[in-house]
Amino acid sequence: MPKVEDILMLLENGKWHNLKEIREKTKLNNLKVKSVTKFLLEYNFIKLDEGEQKIKLAQSMKKFLKKIRQLEGEEKL
Repeated sequence: MPKVEDILMLLENGKWHNLKEIREKTKLNNLKVKSVTKFLLEYNFIKLDEGEQKIKLAQSMKKFLKKIRQLEGEEKL
């Protein structure tokens, strides 16, 4: 199973990332990156620029991940 979390962590900065960059940084092959991207897009977790082959987190997902990180930080206290 592709590491969805690896891709989400890369996208957390809210910027556009091309699929080649994602493959290189996550060490996932093209098929796995496309599979994860398709899943994330299906549930509106990301936005896709098909022409440029770039993705970024949807604003709602970015807020969700930020809140999760805050809660994780509170648990460690």
